[in-house]
Amino acid sequence: MSSVDLAISHEASEAEKTLDLLLSKSGKAGTLLLKDPHAATPPSWHLWLPEHFNASLDLRFAWRQQTINKEVVRKWKEWVQGSSFCFNEGAIIYDRDISGLETWGEKLDAINFYVVIGPSRPVTLRSGSNSSPKGKDSSARDPGSVNFKIYIPRGNQGSVVTQEHTVTQDDFVRYAISGKLGRQ
Repeated sequence: MSSVDLAISHEASEAEKTLDLLLSKSGKAGTLLLKDPHAATPPSWHLWLPEHFNASLDLRFAWRQQTINKEVVRKWKEWVQGSSFCFNEGAIIYDRDISGLETWGEKLDAINFYVVIGPSRPVTLRSGSNSSPKGKDSSARDPGSVNFKIYIPRGNQGSVVTQEHTVTQDDFVRYAISGKLGRQ
């Protein structure tokens, strides 16, 4: 995988632009990535999404192929990014990397807030017959939904829910990148 073939958005503003491009492609995966699948989440992002959230971001290691005259001449695997986001109920996402801290107390002291995902529906593509003159099939993208609560840790007093939101999966990814809810 060369740096020419793989474009990764590191800064939050660039990642938001990449998100808009991904959403305009109606679920088609490409080599333009929101984040490096193996590296730490960029510090400019609002939420820390370690590698185990790659599938939730529709980041996957997929087979690609080159064809000439309808014959496959080369096959390889590379990271691709789609927009079939799927953040699932029960996931807990922190505002920073706490993986190197040993005790739960140290971790709570290090974070400013965390998010707990409630009921959610993944992004889905629905195929159907288009009413176009040529009768081509079309697909409609359902952006799914994510309900989430934002918690603030209060030391020995536990955590307090400060906000609750229900947004599309797309808007949750935007929130993870920039902290923005919807198009602000």
